[in-house]
Amino acid sequence: MKKQKTQLIVILVVLAVLVASYFALSAHNKKVEEDEATDDYTILTMDTTTVTQIKVTKTTKTEVVVETAEAIEGSSSDAATEEVSSDAAEEAATEEAATEEAATEEASSDAATEGSSSDSAAEEASVAEPVYEYTSEVLYDLVLEDGTWYLSSDKSLAIDQDTVTTLLSNLETVTSNKEIQNVTDFAQYGLDHPSLDIEVSLTGGTTTTIHIGDYNSISSLYYVRIGDSANVYMITSTLNSAFNVDSSSFEQVDSSESTSETSTGITGVDIDASVASSAAAAVTEASTEAEATTEDSADAEAGTEASVADTTDDASEEASVTE
Repeated sequence: MKKQKTQLIVILVVLAVLVASYFALSAHNKKVEEDEATDDYTILTMDTTTVTQIKVTKTTKTEVVVETAEAIEGSSSDAATEEVSSDAAEEAATEEAATEEAATEEASSDAATEGSSSDSAAEEASVAEPVYEYTSEVLYDLVLEDGTWYLSSDKSLAIDQDTVTTLLSNLETVTSNKEIQNVTDFAQYGLDHPSLDIEVSLTGGTTTTIHIGDYNSISSLYYVRIGDSANVYMITSTLNSAFNVDSSSFEQVDSSESTSETSTGITGVDIDASVASSAAAAVTEASTEAEATTEDSADAEAGTEASVADTTDDASEEASVTE
């Protein structure tokens, strides 16, 4: 009876654990579903018809190596120690013969100490810390004047207006699937020196700047900061791919020049085809001549063989007459 009670208690405990695990797993799945439901949310909306200027600046990070000041100081200190130790060795050499053995042992000890100090200094000098330099350049600065987009650096250059319109469409709605709130160290996301700054000016003097930082290779997303916000968002590569281009991407291509170039290319192809045909005809003719030459050579060889055979027969007849 006691054994049955023990088995019953064990079964009840196992059932309780299973029930608790079930409810815990259900709660976890519900939370995951809620998180997935709120993955994509809007972080920026913009009326692109009110945009009057688009300025994009790109920053390049370059790593340089600089030796630490501690290593340089340690090297100088070790050099001074070696000079002092050398002078002490010279003075010890002039002492009496009775103290030469002790002086030699002391000098050997000092030399060993100097050697270890020198090795340590060399190791410290070889240690270097990475330092980054940042170089910024304006990729392009598009300005809207009288309903037409121009490059502020060269207003004489014709700009493809449709290309600019397509570019602006990427700013109508910007979404994110992750938000990191109350960030104090933006360097860990590459936002202390953003790789790309998109500065958009609107009518009325309002300006919105989108800072694009490092690329997260695990999630395949970019870290982004809007203006001076304390929050960091993770977005797809759409903005970086669309705005990280050269100013020549907006240059309008003349359709007449394009047609002319195409026609020229076709004419060139025709010329090349005629040349190829002539070359093929020449090859065919040369082949025919070669075949004719081969046949003549064969006939000549056959004639030579026949004459040789006749000569042999004549020689045989003469030999038989002589006998």
